[in-house]
Amino acid sequence: MEIELANVGRLMACCWDSAESNLRILVAQKHPSPSEELITALFAGEFRTEIAKASSAGKVERAFLNDVRTAIPDLDLEIVQRASGLVARVNLPNRWHEGHLSAADISVVVRRPIVDLAFGGRRVEFHRDHATGLLAQAKLGQPVKQAKGTRKWNHMTLPQERLYPKRRKYYSLLLYRLNGPKANELEAFRWQLCSEFTLKKVKSWLVSDIFPDEISSSEVLTRLFARTIGTEDPKIIETIIDPKANDVHSIDLQIFWPDDGGPPPSVELHQEHQAQSLQVIQQ
Repeated sequence: MEIELANVGRLMACCWDSAESNLRILVAQKHPSPSEELITALFAGEFRTEIAKASSAGKVERAFLNDVRTAIPDLDLEIVQRASGLVARVNLPNRWHEGHLSAADISVVVRRPIVDLAFGGRRVEFHRDHATGLLAQAKLGQPVKQAKGTRKWNHMTLPQERLYPKRRKYYSLLLYRLNGPKANELEAFRWQLCSEFTLKKVKSWLVSDIFPDEISSSEVLTRLFARTIGTEDPKIIETIIDPKANDVHSIDLQIFWPDDGGPPPSVELHQEHQAQSLQVIQQ
């Protein structure tokens, strides 16, 4: 049985939301009428800052320990006390990569441990660095003066159209909406997942300004963390979503187990822990 790391997932979503809030203030004060690229770059810096704050304050480690102890009450602290737990990464692929491989200008990768109760609750197993990835194409929507309440969106480029059918199962639109006479009032990010939709349908959304199932950034992070969206294919993540290229700009959440630290891959539980774990499984 996999132990749900709900507290860690919520913390990551909270960091993202805080970064968005900071970004909206920046745009309002200093960056009227920003481009898609500038919005994305500014957000990257804010997200990096929020992740660093959470890491240095020990919040991720505490969230991880709380999740594990919820499933295994009174677990010996030494088993997991060195577990600083998770790695999340947001990459900004370079333009060559966007045009030739990904069809996206931002990608989100969540790397985290999977913790399992195995053998009827007699053993806890730690699997490091499990990755889930999602591609996103940022689109900027600005109000149309002649048609109040509607927006004009940047269309899909030819390279994006060509690559979309290959990527749609782990692809989304990231919607930026600007308001105000100076176009400096940025709304909260909204996402439209694309896995079930054809290119024709996606293009029609951008023309009509109607997106069928928008969700928040917090929901995207929560679903990625729960592994219900995106892809877990290591080859796709390593070559398309998170390529190891020197010119790829990235935000790294480096909250990790050092090479010589962290819990062992497998730990036998004491008898009282087994009984408690079995009770959790039965519930």
